[in-house]
Amino acid sequence: GSRDTGGNVLARVLEPLASKTGGQSAEVKAAVLDDPEVLGSSLDIVGAYLKNYEIDRAAAVLETVLPSCRRRGGLWLFKALNHLACVRMKQARPQEALETLQELEANAAAHLTSVEDNDEAWEFWETMYRNFGWVLNSLGKDEEAVGYIQRAIDVKERVGRPPTWFDLWDLGRIKATTALKRQSPASIKESQATITKALWLHKDVEPRDLVMRAKIWHSVGECSFALGHMAEEASVGREALINSPNGPCKSEEAKGHYRKALKCFKESHKLFKTTEGVHNPLTGTESQGVAWALLKLGEEEEAKDFLLDAVEALSRQQNGWGDGSRLDAEAPALGQAMQTVDRILDAHRRSGDREGLERYFKALDRLCANVCGRLQLSKERVDASVYEKLVSSCSMIMVASNVEQGMAKSQELLRKYLWQSPGTPQAQLCSELLLSLQNGEGGAAPGAEQGPGMKAFMQALAERKGQPAPP
Repeated sequence: GSRDTGGNVLARVLEPLASKTGGQSAEVKAAVLDDPEVLGSSLDIVGAYLKNYEIDRAAAVLETVLPSCRRRGGLWLFKALNHLACVRMKQARPQEALETLQELEANAAAHLTSVEDNDEAWEFWETMYRNFGWVLNSLGKDEEAVGYIQRAIDVKERVGRPPTWFDLWDLGRIKATTALKRQSPASIKESQATITKALWLHKDVEPRDLVMRAKIWHSVGECSFALGHMAEEASVGREALINSPNGPCKSEEAKGHYRKALKCFKESHKLFKTTEGVHNPLTGTESQGVAWALLKLGEEEEAKDFLLDAVEALSRQQNGWGDGSRLDAEAPALGQAMQTVDRILDAHRRSGDREGLERYFKALDRLCANVCGRLQLSKERVDASVYEKLVSSCSMIMVASNVEQGMAKSQELLRKYLWQSPGTPQAQLCSELLLSLQNGEGGAAPGAEQGPGMKAFMQALAERKGQPAPP
């Protein structure tokens, strides 16, 4: 669900106005929002919030003005529904986004009845079909997604517009997803060639659009990483790769692909950092990719700065949490957070750097707070085990740091964020060991560091096997 970081923005502004005019709040709000200038400005504000990844505020404003847009209908409703689909996609709620697009398509078909009307509105149809493609791809319906992207291209060709770099990028990345599911390296290479062509075309046509260029670089890198992953699996076996998803790669063929992926991810990260800032969600996601590629290549030291940036970005992130109020809905950002924290442990364990773990403490606490503020936490959640692993891994980082107050901070984090009687072995170990220690204000009980419980804890930290492979 959307987090209340400002609440229902327009509604809050209108409350004082209602009291001063003596009118009912709902009536005053409806009257104000019936003004075309106010309504139009509100929709523009939603667009600006979306562009800057202020998803909470975009959702709050949109939910306020949507009833007025429904009453007006026509283009007002078209624009509102298009924004709503974008909000739901960024919130990682693709099924609701699909339903919104279906409503938008039905309304548009009812208003645009002639061939001339549809040709004149080709940009509207192109955007809507492209959004359908993205949503269906998120739902795993890749063939349908490719069909909608092709419809977007067909709409343009009907009015004499040739396919663009955007079309090549869209088709390439969605076909790459399908090829990965089929475990087809040849098809991934073919898709990567299409995306690379889109990259150079975009650079020529839109030389100043650095954000889009960064997105395309990321797609090229994803193809190389997927090829590396498949080559590594062929070398060591699926089970070994699942048990050690972040481990350094030994296959020379796979290393070659990972190096190419790293080059692409670094280029993307540099562009995002320049344009969006270091802790923007786009930059943070790229930090995750760079760090993972570095770990696969055995470059733990270089990975650490990127891992810190990734955690900092996730601790601020508003998008990707799904419908937090639903217990049966997964939160993609929660999985990313758990994988990032796992990589921190792996990087520092492999490099023997315990003291360096302290630099993550504040960001990890903010990360757990962000998760708790966005999800309805319950053992009944479908991804409850992922949450337990996240919190317990954050706790392990603190206690493994071997710095003063590390144990106390670990205990405090567990008390704040981990429920009683967790179900996963790692969380059970943390809970039983750390919450049983005395002197929680200042550290562990005397001798606890050498006791059998701590030795078992540190052995678990050293081994940490059996974690699921990241998607």
